[in-house]
Amino acid sequence: MEYQLEFFGPGSYNEDNCIKMFTSTAPFLPLRAGDLLNASTWGLMGFKLLRVLNVEHVISEKSARGIDLSGRIIHRA
Repeated sequence: MEYQLEFFGPGSYNEDNCIKMFTSTAPFLPLRAGDLLNASTWGLMGFKLLRVLNVEHVISEKSARGIDLSGRIIHRA
């Protein structure tokens, strides 16, 4: 199992507009709408504190982006 956590700007859910992505073999702590994230260490210009507006989960057997070619299950949030 592989876990991916992706962050997008408001109203911007296109893969090309991903602000930051984290990948892990262990699940991430859950995020909920309204949570605040300190993004000061992400190296983003102008973004220090982000508020979670929406959370979407995707569970797939293969990654369309070619990250996981082994066929393992991927949970993307």
